[in-house]
Amino acid sequence: MTDISHVPAGPAVAAGPAVAAGPAVAAGPAVAVAAAEPVRVHLLIDGKPARGRGTFEVRDPGRARDVVAVVEDAGPEQVDAAVAAAGRAAAGWRDRPAEERAAALTVAADVAEAAADVLAPLLSRENGGTLTESRMDLLRGTALLRDFVALAPGFLAPHTVETEQHWLSLEKAPVGVTALIVPWNSPVVLTVSKLAPALLAGNTVVVKPSVLAPAALAGYLRRLAGLLPPGVLNVVHGDAEAGQALVAHPAVRKVSFTGSVRTGQQIMAAAAANLKKVSLELGGNDAAIVLDDADLETAVPRLCQGAFTRAGQICFAVKRVYVAQSRFAEFYERLCAAADGYRVGYGLDPQTSFGPLISARDRDRVRGLADRARLAGGEVRELGRPTDTVDWDAGHYLRPAVVRGLAPDAELVTVEQFGPLLPLLPFRQPDEAVAYANDSEYGLASSVWGTDTDRAIAVARRIEAGATFVNSHNLSSLSFDMPFGGVKQSGLGRERTALGLREYVEEHAIRLVK
Repeated sequence: MTDISHVPAGPAVAAGPAVAAGPAVAAGPAVAVAAAEPVRVHLLIDGKPARGRGTFEVRDPGRARDVVAVVEDAGPEQVDAAVAAAGRAAAGWRDRPAEERAAALTVAADVAEAAADVLAPLLSRENGGTLTESRMDLLRGTALLRDFVALAPGFLAPHTVETEQHWLSLEKAPVGVTALIVPWNSPVVLTVSKLAPALLAGNTVVVKPSVLAPAALAGYLRRLAGLLPPGVLNVVHGDAEAGQALVAHPAVRKVSFTGSVRTGQQIMAAAAANLKKVSLELGGNDAAIVLDDADLETAVPRLCQGAFTRAGQICFAVKRVYVAQSRFAEFYERLCAAADGYRVGYGLDPQTSFGPLISARDRDRVRGLADRARLAGGEVRELGRPTDTVDWDAGHYLRPAVVRGLAPDAELVTVEQFGPLLPLLPFRQPDEAVAYANDSEYGLASSVWGTDTDRAIAVARRIEAGATFVNSHNLSSLSFDMPFGGVKQSGLGRERTALGLREYVEEHAIRLVK
């Protein structure tokens, strides 16, 4: 069994580029992809590989019989050791000048970037994404790290004021040992959005990846940690018990979590015991509003991309679409035609537009939503088709589906479906669409589509969300100079930009009275 530090490139296919964001194109012939040997993933504590109290298996969601990784399982004892290692390293890392921390992470970014082609096939086998999606996650994660490196020294510099009465220095100090609990769907980008500002601000960290896709991220983090002092970056693996031990640990001063609302509420309650700082990026029921002057030729493929990339398993994916009634029939037919071009299959097959859902439970949950939508009077139109080589019954696959005929308060419209099942609803006036969009406890992202951009922006300003895109809504819609985070039950705090750095510092005012 290969250790994650030495994982080979694996069964990547050189038949043509994987298709990540739209219907399959003629990228190359269908290719059967052989299974690879499982990798072994250790904990990383104090700069060294460590054993857990046992192991757990990670299985390929596209071939559920295949074991992708065997992972060391951390219990409270291992979590305590990781937090203790971070505590021992804290003073030395904090006292390094910000420019030195940035220089260390610049070198680490170069090393991590060089591993993208090696780790991408492994990530696709863990989370079911296409090879292009996995490479994008790895490379964008490293680009995000470099963006933070460029921003941090200036942000962290003290601001001084001197008058006849006093000398005042406003300084930013690290919070302390920081726990990062991260998801499986875009593990590298979503980890780096927390890890980079935490480390650059002078904190030491313990990362807990998702049990569903920990291996490629562990390989990435191992490469970063190898260029940092021991204990600055630690990694533990495990289920909710490991997460609970990390959140409740008295030496952890900050917790940053991306995941479900329910788990976020539990983390917030546990952190209250000793008033830890908490950042939460939680679920969304992200609405798109298509105005009557929208350019459907452009909007439809972009909305398809926003709804169906990674089988709809993206926190800010398009979850529901409100369409001006005068354009509804045309939009529906165009969207169905676009979705019908999708090919669903194994992530490493270059024919694949999107891969499986992450688990059988999630596939069955989305199936149940579709069944209940039919019972509620909706028309569920299944589209697309399997690739030529996919073993459909061996994985957790679903075809893309578009739903019309539901009431605004139907279950599928009001929940976060996290799958390739998209409801469309008509509206008469923009006021009605805005009311529908805001009638939710979620408020992560949203979008407005129209050729009159002043009008579209005016509509966007009325939506209750952390981010609203105009004439865009997909992974490429984000930029580093745009903060990301939710309102209402979609979270607390922001990631990216100086606001993301601010989540990992304490303000310290030092005043000398003359």
